[in-house]
Amino acid sequence: MKVEVRAVGLKAMREKRGLIHCKVARDLGVSQNCIPAIEAGARRAGPKLQGQLVKDFRCDFGDLFEVVLVDPHTGREQAVEPSARRP
Repeated sequence: MKVEVRAVGLKAMREKRGLIHCKVARDLGVSQNCIPAIEAGARRAGPKLQGQLVKDFRCDFGDLFEVVLVDPHTGREQAVEPSARRP
């Protein structure tokens, strides 16, 4: 199985906060094309960038990202549900 982390909530969160691509990119120190590519699924955010996005947006990982298991032979996908939080 291959694990993919997809930024399924990034665009909505960015738009909700009234931010444009270049502002988010500048704040994170990435190229201006990086954020729209991640939102479109053409590029994946690495672990460091994922952490920076969660921190900058002050949200939970699951608000921005979805973890998916992909079978490389069949292409079958299965979303991984986040574990329940502990008090």
